[in-house]
Amino acid sequence: MFSATSFQGGNFKMSFKDGDFIPPYPDPFGDGESFKEVNKKLVLLTQPWNDVQAFKFPSRYASGRFRTPQPAWFTSYSWLRYSVKLDGVFCAPCFLFSGSDPRSKALTTTVVTDWSNIKKILDKHGKSDIHISSSIAAENFVAIQNRQQKDIECSISSAYNALVEKNRKIMALIVDTLMLCGKQNIPIRGHREDADSDRKGNFQALLEFQAKNNPVLKDHLENRDPRTRYTSPKIQNEIIAICGKLISDEIVTECNQSQMFSLIADEATDCATMEQMALCVRYLKGSEIREEFLGFSECKSTTGEALANAFLENLRCLGVQMDYIRGQGYDGASNMSGLYRGVQARIRQQYPEAVYTHCKAHCLNLAIVHASNCTYVRNMMATVQTVAFAFNMSAKRLLNFQETLGCDPTSREEMEERQKLQSLCETRWAARADALHTFLCSYRTVVTSLEDLGANGDTKAAAYSLSVLKFDFIITLVTAEHVLAALVGLSTMLQQKACDLLRAATETRVVIATLKNERGDTAVWDSLYQKAVDLASNVGVDPCIPRNVGRQRNRPNGPSDTSSQFWKINMYYPFLDHLLTELENRLLQANPRYNAQMLIPSQVSKSGLPVSQCRELYRGLQTCLDVDEDTFLRECVLWRTWWTDPTLAAQRETTPENLKDSLKVTSEALYPNIRKCLALLMVVPVSTATAERSFSTMRRVKSYLRSTMTTERLSGLGLLNIYQEKKLDAERIVDIFAAKKERRLALIFKV
Repeated sequence: MFSATSFQGGNFKMSFKDGDFIPPYPDPFGDGESFKEVNKKLVLLTQPWNDVQAFKFPSRYASGRFRTPQPAWFTSYSWLRYSVKLDGVFCAPCFLFSGSDPRSKALTTTVVTDWSNIKKILDKHGKSDIHISSSIAAENFVAIQNRQQKDIECSISSAYNALVEKNRKIMALIVDTLMLCGKQNIPIRGHREDADSDRKGNFQALLEFQAKNNPVLKDHLENRDPRTRYTSPKIQNEIIAICGKLISDEIVTECNQSQMFSLIADEATDCATMEQMALCVRYLKGSEIREEFLGFSECKSTTGEALANAFLENLRCLGVQMDYIRGQGYDGASNMSGLYRGVQARIRQQYPEAVYTHCKAHCLNLAIVHASNCTYVRNMMATVQTVAFAFNMSAKRLLNFQETLGCDPTSREEMEERQKLQSLCETRWAARADALHTFLCSYRTVVTSLEDLGANGDTKAAAYSLSVLKFDFIITLVTAEHVLAALVGLSTMLQQKACDLLRAATETRVVIATLKNERGDTAVWDSLYQKAVDLASNVGVDPCIPRNVGRQRNRPNGPSDTSSQFWKINMYYPFLDHLLTELENRLLQANPRYNAQMLIPSQVSKSGLPVSQCRELYRGLQTCLDVDEDTFLRECVLWRTWWTDPTLAAQRETTPENLKDSLKVTSEALYPNIRKCLALLMVVPVSTATAERSFSTMRRVKSYLRSTMTTERLSGLGLLNIYQEKKLDAERIVDIFAAKKERRLALIFKV
């Protein structure tokens, strides 16, 4: 009935005496044998008694004569087993699998020794229901142990795991589709999301598009219970939040590992008139500076206290270790930069090492704003803005401008394929140089177009034409465009993530020195004046000066002998001097971390790194260093020796001249405190451009058609869109989603 199999590795031993041919299977009635072990059960069911013919059975007196068991019984009834101890036979399957049924004890829980009636007993037992069910159970048991089939629990588990695998593949497709929409800033929801809607959102449309070639997904979308379809806005929000958390966790881990960072934050109003704050961190990864966006959070109040508490609470919730904060960067608003009750002051009360830096890009912007308040410059910019709006906001005027531009190859070439005027940016004044350059290049086209429109009855165009056909407008346009062009590169550099305070100050000094040199160089002004004269002559305007009648109160009117001298004294010098003063006062402010620049190798070579400077540096950064003054001074001596000793010149590499290169050559093992000082200067934020850029993403993600989205959804979609290059594992996201709480859809494998 049962196939014979070889068996190894049993947990028991059977002893055989020489000349004895006892059964090779264990005796369940002898010596209290336990049959809880699988191996024993398997041997009892499958091990054949090949030496049964040679075994000498004891005789028993029954029915008037001595009788002994017959070897043929064990061949005819393969399930029959012999107990040497009790000199009786029993049924192996029934003994193991029948349980304790009181109706049938013979051959099951007790042995049979009635050799005279044994044939009838065995035949009757072989046909009984108990024996048949026990035999089936025994066959299944042997098959399972021989790996020929799976047991019930395993079969159920396998079926469950197959269902889980199917569900996880569906969820992975849903996750991948959501991540695609987030990274590419594709709106997710539509007008209606129900099954009968013909105007479903992009998310549903993309899933249905994939379902055309995926029957499993198609069945899921069409036939699954809506509660387990997992495409609802609530599920979308959960998955988007998980994606955003994975991205922010990676950034926070790097930030904490650097053990020093600066907070960059800003706030803005979204299209739903909700105040949103953007949180960013600046830290070092190796020798590279990183500025990363962490997410948005809603502001319930914009007071300094409320914002400071919100910044700190959100950073702690994200897992940022606040003890490592070493700097803060905000704009100049009073609630942010206030000396006593601003955000920076309240954070410094808790973390004194968090030095505040006013955004240098904002400082440059303010310098240009104040310098441009000069009468002639202010009036010129107002005229340029008005004319630009007049053309850009009217299809008729814009078409006339483009047609006129097409007939002027010189202006078209100077415009560099632009087809319209640029309006002046209200927030980034350094970018106005580009708008002024465009207006200057297309000046003749603007004049021609305005005159043509005026001749055809456009009275406003005629008035604008009179405004731009003045020499004071032309000379101021040429001068302001030239001066502001020198600041474009500085503005761009200040907004770069890799920019540091030292580089910002150096480049600012370069710009200031350049403008001062141009101020003293008469050739520069002469070329500007001649350019304005040539431009004016092309449109029939003669160089002139304003009328001088007594004392002037509303415009400068210094004495002059020529038109060139008048505009130089009354327009060029005031504008340039005011700009230089603003740049020096706003962008070259002292910062306590600046002293660390003396550790840059190029400066060490020049100054020799005096002990007095080292002491001053230590006192300024003492709270950020974990050593005493003597240890720090000793390290400075070693640092100075390495970069100044002529006998070591052959072993040194090129002498670094900036912070980034200095960090690369500073060994953390040899000069840990020198490296920390340089890193402290490196992590101080230069601008809040990273936070400003995140608001650009916010306005793209939360548009007026998507104005009801929550801040958590906005933050997750913003992170996905900003960090498109980051690879997120859909399987990991499904794991996190499944582990958050018990789901209706089976998503976790059974082991």
